[in-house]
Amino acid sequence: MNELTTVIQYPITIFSLPHVIFMLVLFPLTPIVGRFLAKKYGFSKKVIWVYAVIGLICEIERMLFFLEETTGGGYRLPPNHLPLNTCPLMVIFMFILALSEFPHKKRNMIAYMYPMLVGGGFIGFLIPSAAVDYHGLIEVATYRYFFFHAMTISFGFYVFMSKPFEFTMRDYGMGLFLSGFMLLVGVWLNAFFGWDPEVNQMFVVRPPLPGLPLLNMRFGWPGYILNMMGIGLFLISLCYLPVIITCISTFIKKLTGKAV
Repeated sequence: MNELTTVIQYPITIFSLPHVIFMLVLFPLTPIVGRFLAKKYGFSKKVIWVYAVIGLICEIERMLFFLEETTGGGYRLPPNHLPLNTCPLMVIFMFILALSEFPHKKRNMIAYMYPMLVGGGFIGFLIPSAAVDYHGLIEVATYRYFFFHAMTISFGFYVFMSKPFEFTMRDYGMGLFLSGFMLLVGVWLNAFFGWDPEVNQMFVVRPPLPGLPLLNMRFGWPGYILNMMGIGLFLISLCYLPVIITCISTFIKKLTGKAV
């Protein structure tokens, strides 16, 4: 007689029921929270501080989760888990804004942060590489991962809706430029930590997960990077779509002399 056993498989897998539930519960709340804070407080340093502190707490938990013992004794954070990918890097930028006397004057930084917070956080939700690779449903780190990315998306919406300045096509161009520059920085970072084969800062070495439809090595590394750049261009443009539409509308109005 066979003994029936219940097998619980960890970690969670992409688009599994737990993954879909996390997305359905948390992602719709991000614009709601961002809009509420923007309407109630405007572009406020107090709100930025709250987001920055929450982000720091999440980063500390992540650091403690991934600490590993060294051969010589003691513990270290592996180079592939340094806060040098897009979303963890945003926490550092949050503190720069919070510590700035006039954060609204950090225009170029905000122009870059806004699409990275929203688009990068969404990609983190969609392709939870760290959660898929290491976390299980019984671990706090799983909930921290999805909460952290929800928080980054919410902050991105908050920044845009609170209007620290009037976003223009200049900000759209700056967002594209700085995103491209950070891709180059990612290549340098991976070269610096190249002694560790698992390092993949900014995901410029290899895809975050195997078997993804666009982010794969089917056409080699150049094809992978071009696809990544294309996805980045699409997401940044989507974030700045209201600005692009306004610019086109203004251009047509000037061209035709009529209100559009």
